[in-house]
Amino acid sequence: MAYITRKQIKGTTYYYAEESERINGKTRRKWQKYLGPLHKIMAAMDGLPSNPQYAEIFELGCPAAYLKIVQEFKMIKILDDIFHKRSQGLSTGFYLGLAAINRGIQSVSKRSMWDWYKNTILLRSFPEVDKKSLSSQRFWDNMSTISENKIKRAWMNLINSVLEQEKIDLSSVSYDGTNFYSFIHSFNTRCSLAQRGKNKQGRGDLKQINYALFCTRQEHFPLYFDVYEGNRHDSKAFEGVIDNFFNAFSNRVFSEKGMTIVFDKGNNSDTNFKRFITDSGFHFVGSVKLDDHKELAMISNDDDSLKPLSHPRLDQVKAFRTQKKMYGKTLTVIVTFNNSLYSSQLQSINNEVNKCVEKLSLLSLKLENRIAGIVTKGRKPTKDSVRKQIASIRSGQHMKKLISVDLTECNGIPRISYHLDNAVFAELCDTYLGKNIIITDNAHWATEEIIVSYRSQYIVEDIFKQMKDRKTGSWWPMFHWTDQMIRVHGLYCSITLLIRALMMKRIQNAGISMSINKTQEKLSEIREVINVFPQKRKKKISQSVVSKMDETQKRLFEIFEMESFLSN
Repeated sequence: MAYITRKQIKGTTYYYAEESERINGKTRRKWQKYLGPLHKIMAAMDGLPSNPQYAEIFELGCPAAYLKIVQEFKMIKILDDIFHKRSQGLSTGFYLGLAAINRGIQSVSKRSMWDWYKNTILLRSFPEVDKKSLSSQRFWDNMSTISENKIKRAWMNLINSVLEQEKIDLSSVSYDGTNFYSFIHSFNTRCSLAQRGKNKQGRGDLKQINYALFCTRQEHFPLYFDVYEGNRHDSKAFEGVIDNFFNAFSNRVFSEKGMTIVFDKGNNSDTNFKRFITDSGFHFVGSVKLDDHKELAMISNDDDSLKPLSHPRLDQVKAFRTQKKMYGKTLTVIVTFNNSLYSSQLQSINNEVNKCVEKLSLLSLKLENRIAGIVTKGRKPTKDSVRKQIASIRSGQHMKKLISVDLTECNGIPRISYHLDNAVFAELCDTYLGKNIIITDNAHWATEEIIVSYRSQYIVEDIFKQMKDRKTGSWWPMFHWTDQMIRVHGLYCSITLLIRALMMKRIQNAGISMSINKTQEKLSEIREVINVFPQKRKKKISQSVVSKMDETQKRLFEIFEMESFLSN
């Protein structure tokens, strides 16, 4: 039978629980357990734990969600099967997988990778990882072993693995390209990818890298990507990219009963359309420039042939359907008028007209001051110099038609007069504004289906916006200056897009409707707090708890099985 004893040590009474037994007629202690002084016993009876010495806080939500997807689809193993290396240190697949996870959560340079990593639950998931193995040099050593010809193989192995496990709709695919500016030096001769071109973020002063992406209309799955020279035109780049895409997915097209690729008019060319107008199983939905088909563009926006549509996503859209021979084949043509597009374009035209008029007014005043002798210094203007200034002022779309400028001379000095052509402006508002011309070889599709499919182009544009977001984007920072390393960078940034798409599919399947940015925000707030208590008998005592979660975060916690990533 157990009983309590006490001992007096240096004036303090300590209590113990003991049990004795008789052995050979003598009483011997069977066991003894230390209980502590009286005030600690009373605190324990009241359910009050001892105060922890300190707490360790780790990122749980985002790292657990990303790692769950990586593990579920065995991404590291798939990458390692392509990028072989000696059994020395961490594998190349691990470095690529970790880079992809980091790009999705908090993009940092390779030099800062350990500082980020050590504050996440990844620290326990991979106990073999230490500060030395995550140094920037170890990353470079592994990334430099990746040959460019294996990058596409690795990507396709990942995609095919996902397609085997997930029911992904491949019937409609969107394509687009973008560019990312870089700070690669102008005289760098080791990089042919970074070139100057028309930068979509207005940084024409910097070299840029072009990036092309195919993704599914449903669930926004990235299917194929390419990285190419920053000065290559979209239509020229599309020629090579589309051939590679056809080769990669031709075996899936017929099983999917055809695949329709949606792309914008910047990729149009005779060569590109000839690739589709075959029995390849690939189809297209695109658009053409209004000026190239004026007989369609000049149809009045109030014409009876433009019929309202009933689709909920086409509330303010009217359409007219016909056929026309283009690119060597009779294609289905849809002329659309969108009232929302009309309003925004009209506002843009008015703003541009006001800017032109203001600049022309200033130019006219300067010339009149010189004619009057008020201005005598500086180079005397000539008709040619004034024409160049007028051309620059009216360089905006439609400005040459809308604003007429007459150039005369007075005392050998040019003089201008200008006016807005109201008749041309009225015609422009009644025809061009708000209008699109959509073309497709899917003659059996309904008109509304063609228009909605064309509008799915926004999917790729949204992905590019995410990639360029300085807070949650995956592309920046990019501190690479060789073609090989830039292509590797494109690989793990694309893997990030794939992980995110799979995450969002899991969330949507659970009945949660939420954007990727909101998802990232909710996940980032989920933390693991480990309370560390004073040691007892040289044994570390700790307690793992999760930060307070709302109902959405609790659902996310369950979806990605975060319980398995907590400290035991």
